[in-house]
Amino acid sequence: MKEAKYQGTHHLEKSNFDLFKTIDCGQCFRWSHKGERFIGVVNKSILVIVEEASQYTVDVYGSPLSKSDLQHYFDLDTDYEPIYNVLMARDETLKKAVESGWGLRMMHQAPFETLISFILSSNNNIPKIKMTIEALAERFGEPLGTLEGQAFYAFPEVQPLAEASLEALNVKAIGYRAKSVSFTAKKIVEESLDLSVPFALSAEAGRTWLKQFYGVGDKVADCILLFAYEKEEAFPIDTWVKKMLMTLYGVEKNHMDFIKHYFIAYPGVAQQLLFYYIRNIQNKG
Repeated sequence: MKEAKYQGTHHLEKSNFDLFKTIDCGQCFRWSHKGERFIGVVNKSILVIVEEASQYTVDVYGSPLSKSDLQHYFDLDTDYEPIYNVLMARDETLKKAVESGWGLRMMHQAPFETLISFILSSNNNIPKIKMTIEALAERFGEPLGTLEGQAFYAFPEVQPLAEASLEALNVKAIGYRAKSVSFTAKKIVEESLDLSVPFALSAEAGRTWLKQFYGVGDKVADCILLFAYEKEEAFPIDTWVKKMLMTLYGVEKNHMDFIKHYFIAYPGVAQQLLFYYIRNIQNKG
């Protein structure tokens, strides 16, 4: 494989933006970091990001990616300070969560990649999810080139996954989820489904639309709505979030009712900040 082509450099302001917190809260799976250096694959571009005193320097390789694309991907055109202020005023727990997670932003990711990635997240952990995604990309994705001896691949398009046999899809750590990936890709192709549809739907209608895919339940649908379709009302609930709500708010049941009535403003951002906060508490403990 050839060396990835350098496509230019962009600079992103660090004002109310913390890249580590943003990529470390479970909303994306194609990023790695070592110290002040971050490497990720976005669409067909390889990004190498270095944190500096007042900005992030982004070197782009593979396919070009504009600064406006980066701004959108990391939601940098949204002023988060008013959002943080509203959440901090809600209660002391959210105040601590915002202070802990200040700079965390909601990413805008590609719908198909997000759909498949969160199908793979079912009953899984982040290291295994990343391993499976990279294995699928290597087998079915477009080669983007090498960087410092490492080969990079784009996330697979829908067609190769739809045409693949279950045996071919049986990559590292995918397990029973291979069937979900196969059925989902085949359904999109065979029914000519347009994955842009949920952008125009309410969160509730979007959830219903996404649940037509094999392996997509309420939690996975809400993750996709939040991280791909910009549905800020979505509040994904799984076992860990239920434990979080119990620990922080004493909620043992009727979790969705509590969420609807309590997290009135910016529920999706609140969920990510609270989850980041309690995970850090547990890690420090």
